[in-house]
This record gives sequence, structure tokens and C-alpha cells, in this order.
Amino acid sequence: MSPRLRLFIPLLLTLGLGTLLWLGLANNPYRQDEATLGRTLPQWQSENLLDGGLVHTDQLKGEPFVLNVWASWCPNCRAEHPLLAELASTVPLYGLNYRDKGEAARAWLGEAGNPYRTVLADSDGKLALELGVYGTPETYLFAADGTLLARHTGELTKGIWQRQFAPLLAEARSKIASQPEVNRQVQESKP
Repeated sequence: MSPRLRLFIPLLLTLGLGTLLWLGLANNPYRQDEATLGRTLPQWQSENLLDGGLVHTDQLKGEPFVLNVWASWCPNCRAEHPLLAELASTVPLYGLNYRDKGEAARAWLGEAGNPYRTVLADSDGKLALELGVYGTPETYLFAADGTLLARHTGELTKGIWQRQFAPLLAEARSKIASQPEVNRQVQESKP
């Protein structure tokens, strides 16, 4: 190998690695959120973290709702918690406690306040795996029939809620309101 060619090998390797790095950085990690849209909520039964009873995912359906994946050990979950407390008065909000210890999760909700109607315990992460969860926090907006309308990976903020979730929630609610038969069935199924 000629000495001139040996000088170009490190340059070519550096350019190749630089190109790979640039391609990796250009990849949008939130693209996965869009890939799951239109899927339905998996059929699942879980322990209710709050009272120990059993909850089936079908019980969440009937009106548009939000499912928030969280854990007591997650700093971003703690950061978004005040916003979830605000949203709880405007939309049915359910929690999925992901790979957490029940005692720690209950203690944290007791301390920070519980914005959730029900909290599904998922200590082994199997339900989260079926949902396609990558980590905590993640927030999902489902239509009344359990169809996924929106998904956000990472901390939920007011801006993300207003841009991504609120318009879809309003649209899902207007669809239900325009269907008197569905509306009547939802009202009859409520205790």
C-alpha cells in the first residue's frame, strides 16, 4: 500500500463515521408516536393499584380518555404530574403504573395527589409492552371505542396538550355527540 493511500484511510473512516452519526442524529425519536396511531387498546386485565380490585381495559372505554404511563421513580412523571391534575377535571384520565413497586406508587400518589380515575398496576411491564411503551412517561389519547388517536413519549406539557391532544379530543367528543345512539348507550352504562 502506498504511503499516500495510507493517509486517506483515516480521512475516509472519519467521514464514514461522521455520516453515520449525522444520520443517527437526524432520526426523529418521536416518529414512533405516529406509527401506532389507529391501533386499539389491548384486551387486558390488571390489578387496580388503588383498591386491589381487577380492572379490564374494556372498562376504560365508552368515552374518549387518556392513559398515562408513569412510575414513582420517574423524574419526568413527577414534573408532568401538576398538569395531569389539571387535566383530570376535563378528560377521563387513567394511569398505568409501569414497572414500579405498588407501595412506592401509592405513597407517591398520596403525597402528590391522585389525578387518575383508576390506576392499572403493571409491575412486570407486560401491558406496557403490548401498548408499545418505550419508557416513562408516555401519554395516550383513545377514542371512546379504544382506538388510539394520539401518543406522546416524554413529559407532557401544556403546549403539547394544546397542539396534539386537545383538538383530537374535541373531535372525538363531537363525533360521540353527533351519534345519539352511542351517546345514549354511554349514558346508560354509567353508574
